[in-house]
Amino acid sequence: MSALGFKMLLRKRGVSLSILAVALPVAIIASMNSITNYIDLQAQILAGIVSPAGTYLILNSSSKALTDSKLDVELACRLSGLSYVKYVYPQKMFTANLTTRIGSCKVYVRGVGDVAGFLKMRGAYVNGTAARSWMEVNIGEILAETLSISLGDEVCLAVGGRQLRARVVGIFRSRVQSDVELLALMEAANMLTGGNDTVSFIEFSLREDVNRSEALSRIMQQLPGNVKLIQTQQLGEFMRQMNMQTASLLNVLSLAVYAVVAVSSYIISVRLIVDSSYEIAMLKALGAGRKLVFTLVATYTATIALIGSIFGVALGIVGVQVASTILRWIQPSIDITPFLKVEQATQIILLTLTSSILGCIIPALKSMRTRYMEQQL
Repeated sequence: MSALGFKMLLRKRGVSLSILAVALPVAIIASMNSITNYIDLQAQILAGIVSPAGTYLILNSSSKALTDSKLDVELACRLSGLSYVKYVYPQKMFTANLTTRIGSCKVYVRGVGDVAGFLKMRGAYVNGTAARSWMEVNIGEILAETLSISLGDEVCLAVGGRQLRARVVGIFRSRVQSDVELLALMEAANMLTGGNDTVSFIEFSLREDVNRSEALSRIMQQLPGNVKLIQTQQLGEFMRQMNMQTASLLNVLSLAVYAVVAVSSYIISVRLIVDSSYEIAMLKALGAGRKLVFTLVATYTATIALIGSIFGVALGIVGVQVASTILRWIQPSIDITPFLKVEQATQIILLTLTSSILGCIIPALKSMRTRYMEQQL
């Protein structure tokens, strides 16, 4: 009798709309998880990027970022003469509009006096050679992959009204933040920014055999009052914190979506009981007990939730893939590949089932003692 009653309920109108009501919230969860997985994968790659140990930066005290800091280049010469300083690299950091054969975007450009020496100091592997003139540049491996730039490609850099055409003579992998930047000689950087007597910051490192606290104290005494000294931080911990915050936000949003699924299941159950009161009363007349009515309502809702969750997961994955493909057509430099893990899809389906069952319990319990059904008997 339970099988007969279940078939009767499934033949009622509105089954497809009920499935869709569950599928749409599930699709939102699936798409959010897919995008988050891609972001998390990129974060893991960036988390492998480390800063050189014992490296310090001198910046303008009023600067909010490396790109808006300005220092007198003579300050680097003063540091170079100190015996306890291992190396000094004045650098100019700025953003430029990079135009390639497939499009354009904003990138960070780092200007240094000696590209080969800078890459060697970073312990970088270079595919090609280091830039030796203002018409040549090197590009970090991560940035090159993102923008589909190959060795030998010609790029155009623009800052305001100034433009510079250069050829990519080397792609480097240093496992530091430079891998997401474009590296050029200071001469090229000055041509683009129009400033020859200033740098953005000065990077230096102390010798291993000196007392760091004492050496830093001496350096601070020689620095002018409008500068600040900071130590570079590890990127891995920062990215892990960002991942934790993203996961927390996703969990909160997921709870809200599952609450919507529970409410939808409640409405579906109530509507089922109201629309199927005659069929339920007939089953009662044929000898069906109250527990059977409860089971039928719960099974119907769980079936709707199962079909809706599977359809919603598929809809979410396909939808976000289509959106990323369209975005890639519009902007070729953007390459987003969302993906959903098997265990995540299983978890979404199970949580959707749980939410739906919780949502239908109250209407199912009420259906066991409906006066209308008793009157029909």
